[in-house]
Amino acid sequence: MRALGVAALGMLGLIGSARAADVALPTTKPAAPAPQNCFASVWTYLDSTAADCPLTYGPFTVYATLDAGLMYNTNGAPWNPAFVNGTQGLISKQSYGPKWLWSPNNINQSVIGIKVSQPIAYGWSLVGTLEAGFDPLSGYLANSQRAQVIVNGKGQILQSANGDSSRAGQWDNSQGFIGLSNKTYGTLTFGRVNALSLDALIAYDAMGAAYAFSPFGFTGTYAGFSDTELARSNTAFKYRGECSNFRVAGLAQVGGYNIGNGSSQMWQGQVGADFPHLFGGTLSLDAIGSYAKDGVNTSLFTGTCAVLKTGPLAGQFGCTDAIPKYYNADDLKATLSNHTGFMLVGKYKWGPWQLFGGWEYFRQANPSDDYPNGFKTIAGYNVPGNILNNKNFPTVWITTNAYNVNRVENIFWTGAKYAVNDRLDLIGAFYYIEQNNFLAAPAVCTGTGIHIGSPNCAGSYDTLSFLVDYRPLKRIDLYAGVALSNVYGGLANGYMAAQNIDPTVGVRIKF
Repeated sequence: MRALGVAALGMLGLIGSARAADVALPTTKPAAPAPQNCFASVWTYLDSTAADCPLTYGPFTVYATLDAGLMYNTNGAPWNPAFVNGTQGLISKQSYGPKWLWSPNNINQSVIGIKVSQPIAYGWSLVGTLEAGFDPLSGYLANSQRAQVIVNGKGQILQSANGDSSRAGQWDNSQGFIGLSNKTYGTLTFGRVNALSLDALIAYDAMGAAYAFSPFGFTGTYAGFSDTELARSNTAFKYRGECSNFRVAGLAQVGGYNIGNGSSQMWQGQVGADFPHLFGGTLSLDAIGSYAKDGVNTSLFTGTCAVLKTGPLAGQFGCTDAIPKYYNADDLKATLSNHTGFMLVGKYKWGPWQLFGGWEYFRQANPSDDYPNGFKTIAGYNVPGNILNNKNFPTVWITTNAYNVNRVENIFWTGAKYAVNDRLDLIGAFYYIEQNNFLAAPAVCTGTGIHIGSPNCAGSYDTLSFLVDYRPLKRIDLYAGVALSNVYGGLANGYMAAQNIDPTVGVRIKF
């Protein structure tokens, strides 16, 4: 019995030791799955993001975006192959009559570009971007000044979509810069860069400055604080830096018209911050100030059209060409002004919700310089002078007294984006724009609506937009949306219609 007891105790000890050994043994984790080759098939590539699967070789990354669709306009303008937007989803001076239109660049400018990021030493990297926007339907580089030249002198009812822009057919019409970047000290670049105000409007607009659904994409006027050519600077230093949740930025333009800028000077500054964990979400705020000297807005000559009352063509339109004597095919008119502007923008992210809002103010005054002998504006488009051979030119090409009374605009907007899931977004936004009465006394405003007597009269412009964005694959967006836009008072002067509705569908593909 005694021997049996000793044996039993020994057995219990062995069992306890075995259990203790089992507890002490390290657990074996399953092997991590092998990374998926995103180039294995077209499907796997399209269902990857640009960050997951960039087209990179060494320090260089090539990328592109294609965006095109179908648009209906209750009052629209024909497609223009050179125009940045291609079509005009919001109400414009060329808008007249219902139209079905193949429409490029509805939520994004189609682009092709290359980025460089090369570490150097001590945390510094060489960075750069070269990017060109284009019309995927025509293959033309985005060139709004060429779009103006195409219809120059034609009656308004015969004009296709057109307008001024910072994109004028340059090979770097989006951006073309080089610089240095450091996580601690920030990023400093030089070359053709977005204005700080353009970056802010894209980031703080629920529609992301979509061309067909937002005034901020439809025209660069608001990114340039009243001058669309100032949405970008061709030769500028641009700095961005961050410390904790705070950020600062600055832009200083070097040189003027002779090196492709839309002004003789431009300066911008920005401060901002993020406030995380605020009522369960993150609030972001930014403020931007801007000043530009001798900003350029190009325009064209408009012919006249009238219904013929007699003759074999009675009842049809007869139009005259407004091209003046001494005209050159690439010559455009220009209105010059000095600009002062301020922008306050914010957004709040809470779970699947993002709320957006902002206010912009700008003031236009007469320019500091007259340029009586003319000049070349961006991309080399010529603006003739008002003096020829020491005599007054028969045509006023350059207007320098448009703002004897300063023009002031206030722009307000709000919007929301709701992520139904990681593939589907629902977006809505509202924009309201108003200008003062800057008609010099003793003149007074007469008429109403699109028949008001002067563009210097007080007026307003509003837009209400909705968009559904579905991503069946990570690189493909299928979208459908609509914008209702209205124009009133002085802002409607010269328009043929006061409202447009633009239901639009399309596809965007990113590479």
